[in-house]
Formats: sequence, C-alpha cells, structure tokens
Amino acid sequence: MQQQIQQVLGQTLAPDPSQIKSAEAALKTFEAQPGFGVELLKVVSLDSVPLEIRQQGAVQFKNLVKYSWEKMDETSGVEQVRVLGDDEKEQIRQHIVELMLNAPDKVRAQISEALTIISEFDFPERWPSLLPSIKDRLKSSDLKQLNGVLTTTDSIFKRFRGQYIDNISNELAYCQFIIKPLLHVATKLTGACLELGQASSLPDTANLTLSNARLVLSVFYSLNSPGLTDEFEENLKEWMDCIHKLLTLQVPALTMSDPDEESPLDALKSVACECLSLFMEMNEEEFAQYLETFVGDVWKQLVDVGDGVGQDALAMSAIAFLTTVARSVHYSLFAGEDILKQVCEGVVIPNIRLREGDVELFEMNWVEYVRRDTEGSDSDTRRRSASELVKALVEKFPNETTQLFTGYVSALLSEAASDPTNKWQAKDAAIYLVTALAAKTKTSAAGATTTNELVNLNEFYASHIAPELEDKNVEHRTVIKADSLRFVTVFRSQLSRDILLSMFPKCINLLSSPDNVVHSYAATLIERLLAMKSDGKSVFRTADLESLLQPILEKLFGALKMPDSGENEYVMRAIMRFVAFVGTAVGPVTSAALSELSAVLGAVARNPTQPSFNHYLFESIAALVKYGCDGSEASCSSVESVIFPPFQIILQEDVQEFHPYVFQIFSEMIEKRGVGGQNIPDTYMQLLQPLLTPHFWERHGNIPALGRLLRAYIRTCPKQIEPHVQGILGVFQKLVALKSQDHEGMYILDYLLASLDPSTMQQYLGAIWSIIYQRLQSAKTSKFCKSFMYTGALFAALRGGDIAGQSMDSVQPGILLMIVQNVWSPALAAPGAITSEKIALVGSTRLLTESPVLQGSNANAAGASLLQAIAARIAGGTHAPMQSLEDGGQDVEEFSGYSAAYAKLHYASTEEKDWLSNVPDGKVDVAQRLLQYNSQSSGRLAALAAQLPADKQAPVAQLFKNIGLQ
Repeated sequence: MQQQIQQVLGQTLAPDPSQIKSAEAALKTFEAQPGFGVELLKVVSLDSVPLEIRQQGAVQFKNLVKYSWEKMDETSGVEQVRVLGDDEKEQIRQHIVELMLNAPDKVRAQISEALTIISEFDFPERWPSLLPSIKDRLKSSDLKQLNGVLTTTDSIFKRFRGQYIDNISNELAYCQFIIKPLLHVATKLTGACLELGQASSLPDTANLTLSNARLVLSVFYSLNSPGLTDEFEENLKEWMDCIHKLLTLQVPALTMSDPDEESPLDALKSVACECLSLFMEMNEEEFAQYLETFVGDVWKQLVDVGDGVGQDALAMSAIAFLTTVARSVHYSLFAGEDILKQVCEGVVIPNIRLREGDVELFEMNWVEYVRRDTEGSDSDTRRRSASELVKALVEKFPNETTQLFTGYVSALLSEAASDPTNKWQAKDAAIYLVTALAAKTKTSAAGATTTNELVNLNEFYASHIAPELEDKNVEHRTVIKADSLRFVTVFRSQLSRDILLSMFPKCINLLSSPDNVVHSYAATLIERLLAMKSDGKSVFRTADLESLLQPILEKLFGALKMPDSGENEYVMRAIMRFVAFVGTAVGPVTSAALSELSAVLGAVARNPTQPSFNHYLFESIAALVKYGCDGSEASCSSVESVIFPPFQIILQEDVQEFHPYVFQIFSEMIEKRGVGGQNIPDTYMQLLQPLLTPHFWERHGNIPALGRLLRAYIRTCPKQIEPHVQGILGVFQKLVALKSQDHEGMYILDYLLASLDPSTMQQYLGAIWSIIYQRLQSAKTSKFCKSFMYTGALFAALRGGDIAGQSMDSVQPGILLMIVQNVWSPALAAPGAITSEKIALVGSTRLLTESPVLQGSNANAAGASLLQAIAARIAGGTHAPMQSLEDGGQDVEEFSGYSAAYAKLHYASTEEKDWLSNVPDGKVDVAQRLLQYNSQSSGRLAALAAQLPADKQAPVAQLFKNIGLQ
C-alpha cells in the first residue's frame, strides 16, 4: 500500500485539477481501510521519498488524526469515514515520536500538530510511555535530536495553555517529574548561548542552540500557564536566572541579512518576555522580587530594538510585559513625569509611528493593512501594543498621562504642519495617539462607548479631522484620509449627530478614491453609521439622506469596479447595510442593483476565494429580494430573470460553497410568490425532484438550507408538492437516522403534517410513526425526544387528540402509553426552550383529554405523567421560543466568516408560522380544556394527580389552584 499512497500523494500536487480530484477520491478510499494511518506515517518517514510528497503526506496524516482519532460528536456536522482502531492507534503512537525527532522541519510542523491532537485525547492515560521516553531523550547531546525532543514536548504541553489548574491538576501533577530534567537542559543551553555571545564567529549549530533555548522557554510557559506548581516554585530562582541571562544576551556575531526575517535570538527573547508577562499575571507575589530586574531588562530590549519587521514579535511581547506591569499593583514603577516621558519617547512614539514597510503595505497590500489596522481586528501590531500601553497608563495616571501625551500630540501636529508634504507621518502618529488616549472601551456595534473626558474629541475633530475629509482631492494624503475615516468610525458614538450626518457626503466623495484603503474605510463608515441605533431605533432615517441615497449606492458599486476591489468585503457589507436601511424604498432600483450583484456573482463563482465577501454578496441579494420584490408576478419575474442565470451555473458546475446560499434565496423567492397568491412556476417545480436525490443531502452544510427550501415548498404550495410527498418523506427518513440532523427531519415532518390535506398524509402516518419509534429505540437522545414531542403535540393540536392518539397507537396497540410516559412527558417537563410552547401545551392537553387510548384505567400512569409534565411546563414560566433556523434574531454584523457547516442568510430568513393562530393564549386554552375534561370525566384529573409521587404533585396542585379546580 505504501507505493500506492506515495503515488497518489504525488498526484495531489499535479497541475491538472481533474488529476487532483481523482487523487483526493483515491485517498478517501485508502482512508476507509484499516491500517492506512500507519502506512501513511511510514511513507512520511522515508528519506527516499521526495520532500514535497512527505510534506503532503504529513498534511494528510494530520487531517486523518484530526477527524478520525476519536468518534466525533454527531452534532459537529462532520461525516467521519471511520474511527481509527486501537491497534492502529498504538502503532501510530509508537512511530510518531521517532518521526518527530528526525523529520525535516516542514514535515515536523505538520506531525507536531497531529501529535498535539493525539496527546489531547490519549496523554497520559493511554500513552504512559510518552513522557518517560521524552525524559530519557532530553539527555541527548545531539542538538538536532534535542530539537526534535523539545519540539515534541512543546507540542504535548501546549494543551495546558489557557487552562485552570483545578481542571487539570492530576495531569499537571503527573508531568512534574519532567521539570528537573528540563531545568538541567535549560541551564546547559543557557550556558551554550552565553558562549555564543563571546564568540567572534558562530558555529553552524548556533541557530539550533538558540532555537532549542526558545523551545525550553515555550515548554516552561505551557507548564506554568495553569498556575505555579511546587516543583517550579522550588527552582524558581534558577529558572528566572536563565531567563534573565537569555533576555540580556547579546550575540554580536549573529547577523540577519533580511531585516524582515526574525532572528533566532529575537524569537528566543520574545518567548522570554511572554514568560515574564505570564508570571506577572499569574504569580505576581512570587515574581515580585524579580520584577525590577526584569523591567530593566525589557526596557533595554525596547531601547535597542530596531524598526525592522523581523523584530516586531520581540517589540510587541516586550511592550505587552510593560503593559501588564502598568495594570498591576506595581504600577508605581511608572510613576513620575520623567518615567512617563521616557516611556512616551522611548516606547510609545517610536512604535506608533508608521514605518516605511507600513506605507508599502498600505499601497501594495491593502487587505493586510486594513486587517491589521481596522477596528475590532485581532491582529497584533506594534502600534496596537503601544496603544494598549498608553491605555494602561491612562487608567493609573489619567491626569499626568493625558497632559504629557497631549503635549506630544501637539508636537507631532506642529511637526506635520511645518512640512505637510514630507512630514505627514507625524500627523498619522498624532491621530493614532489621540485614539489611544481617548478610547477607554469599545464595541463593534457602537465604537468607543466610554472615553477619556480630558480629551476634547469634538475640538480635535473640527481642527484636525474635518479639514482632511473635506479636501476634494481624494488622492491627496491618502493615509491621513484613511486615519481620519477611522477616527470617526471609532468615535461615532461620541460625536454629534450633525457631524455624523455631514459625514455621508464626505464619504460619497471618498468612495471615488482609487486608493483601496480609503474607499474601504469610507464604505465601512457608511455601513457603521447606517447601523447605528439609539434606544433600539436607527439614528438616521431615509428622509435624512433622501438626496444622498442614489449617489451612495452608485459610488459603492463604483468602488467594486476599482482595481483590486472586485471582492472588497467592506464595500459589499456597506451595500448590504444600505439595502436593509432603505427597506422597501429600494424597489425602483432593485433590478439594476441585482444586475450589478449578479455580474459580480458570476465572476466570483468561477473561483470562490473570499468567504466574507461572498457572504455579504448573498446577503445583499437576499436583502434586495426581501425589500425590493413585492410578490407580484411582474416583480418576481423581474428578480428571477436576473438571479437565476448565475444560480443555474452554480448548481450545474457544482460550486459547493454557494449551494446553501442559493437554496436559501430560492426559499425566499418561493415564499414571495406565496405572498402574492400565485402558483409556483414550473421552473421551481422542476427543481424540486433533483433536490430530493441523496447527492445534495450528503453534504451536511447543505442540509439546513435544503430543509429550509423544502419547508418553503410545503408551506407555500402544498397542493403542487403532493406528487412529491413520498420523496420528501424519504429525506425525512434519512435525516431522522442522523443524530446531528434529526431535528431537520422532524422540522420537515412538522410542515407536512400542518400544511398538507390530512387525507394526503393519512396513508403515510403508520410508516412515519414506525420510523420515529425505531429511532427512539436505537438512539433516544434528549434532542430527538423533544423534537418528537413537539411534532406529536402539533399533530394533536391541529387534528385533535383522538385522531393523533389513535394514529400513533396504530403501529402497535399500547405503544402510545409507553411513548407518553417514557418520551413525551419527560421531554415536555424538561427545562429549556421549545419551538412553540403554546403548541406543545395545547397539543399535549388535547392528547390527554381527547385520546381514548389515555382514558382507560391501564392508562393512569401515562395520563398522570402527562398531566404532571403540562403542569411543570406551565410552572416553569414562559420560556423564550427556541431559535429556529429561520429566526432572524442574530444581527448579520455578527457574521465572522464563511462556515463550511452552514452559513445562514439573515435577510433570507422568515418568521416562523403560528400554526395555532386561532389560539391567542395557550395557557388559557389549556385551562379551559382541563376544566371541561374534568367535568365530563367525573373528576378524573384528581385521580390522575393522586397517582403521582409526592415530590411530583406540587406543580399539579399549583395548576389546579390557578385554574380554579378544587
């Protein structure tokens, strides 16, 4: 098999897409065979195999471990080919450490990730030999061998990062025997590093020595992340001594030809600073005696650090340590004007200023620049680190810090004014510094929510921001224009409404800028302003922007046509927000706007590469359908004529990423036609039959969207889909068999039972209940029980308890009593939301009071359990409805990227239909039915209540009291 695996791995690197697809299919076949993981690992370990094939094999092995090492939760949506057997796992555990020690770096990186995953599941219980083996190998004098050992150790112990010691105390205790050997290695490597500092020329092993020292500190960080253990505390002085020596180490003979590449010495010092920050946060008392020494060490690093990209990690971790100290009880180390002045001049200003590389990034790679700079980004930069230090100092020394830094802001602005053409970078630094000084807390929805009262934002805006934005030359001082737009975006909640209203024409002008960052920031500001709310209402109305609406939309579409902005997610998000803001007033331009978007969709469908852009593109289309299509034949036909061609291409060419989106918008269009009271055109009906084939449903990411589409068909045109009921029930049966998707199957059944003529469904009911009962027997999960209870209650509420009871009991006489007592009642009584509490209560009550099956003496236990469940659900208070797949409650701005599992379109969602709209209050209906039943049955409810154990009677007694039943 090894030769075949090697050959197929080589084919995955071929330039021919069809060959790659064939190779991937072959790998799937191999993956299903027991022993594949071991054979794959052997291929990766062979030195005779070309490196690129070994690397590809290592990637495949990592993914195999990720998805097949343990049985995954079925709710994950991942369809496992198989779960590796115990024998195969044991062989992998035996081989993988040796491979880690000897593999090339590129291969080792992937194997390291796989080992990390395995250790999360198996270490230490199922892999007791791992750590003793590592301990023995730590004695190796071979630096390359030691590097493999330390890389392996680092992979294993990274699991402790972010953990609380109480949660992993046993595992952490088990690992303590490795600490002394590790300290021995740390001491030895520290000595070797110090020797490098004295050398006039470096040995070939210099980089490996520094790399090994970095790995030791990384392991030290991981093992101390949950908290300081006794073993570490006993030897803390020795560890701190090593870190001090490594942090202050100078290696004059070590030079880097590329300033953008991180040196092994800087990487080592960066990890050392991270260790210091960890101890400052976690073990402040024990660390206090070393603090002043390390503050001095770190300060020296920041003074010496250059502005090359290669030293960014060191600069950021060093600044982060100072920030941690500034926020601690030891903040007095920064007290005094002279010290604050040194911090500002030595740390803040140098790291806030734009570098040449930043300007190049602005011009040459705008996407990366925006990612680093934009509000809410998770990307760490020197500027952001320096900004956090400023905020920490403002928290502890508000008056002194603000006064001092305001002086530096004035100096920077004066510097910029002295030569606006050549010294504009000083104004950029001033704007960034003011943002750091003023913004205390921020949210994505509102920007800065609390600010430093000592900073006059409105004055700064009027004097230094507004003039830049009012400049009609959109190609002049573009970085400053971007800074100014960012400033308004961040402080939008603090600036006056008049100022914000004046921003729209300024943004319209700046959308014409050929600079990608500028028109992206202009689009972002428009989007954020349109999303602003006050007391739950939009800050702006369409009437406020009436004369600007058309120019805004035109300019946004124009920005998409600019070079390198064809897939600009910020512009597309603004288009989406604009359509939603305008609402139904978008009607007259719907066709033109959809034509623009369809052209974009046709282009990106050939090669989808930008998930966020694609999502906002489909959201924009969905919003135009929602607000711009009135449901009339003319309106629907106009929309369909524009969006159907690219949708057909997506389905025909099997662009899988877009299938869920297309299905959701198809659902939206079907429902639009239903509003207009029309029959669904043949185009849609011809699509239905292919959608019932297994091909589409095998992809878990499609299932929620396909379920949504089927429900739209059923709800909108029940008569037209009657010939397809058997096929739809086949889908129902497939989904109910899957734990991760059973709720989707039941949801489809709900719509069939509620929408179709009872006579149509009658012939299938016996088979439906049998499928459900079989699933309950084979895998009774709480989720499925609750879904079934709701479906049964819906059926009883709509058709009557007598018909529902008889139907469900027809499969096997007496089975309903068991189902009610063991499934239905516990599911109803269980806390938590239900799709519709009204339906659950009314349907359950009708079953209890109307079903002949539940009236005999043999039914007392089942009847009592159902009565108690009804009472418990009512006593539990009103639960918020379960958020269904169609619930539009989540704001679209929370979208954080495409999900292969399912990306729901906010604007294609629909309100859940109230199947009991004739029942305004479910609890009142329940009370009336119970009173009537009790009267007609000669007080049977009391007899049922008496059947209950004492600890179950309280909610029933309360219910009787509330409805006036004595």
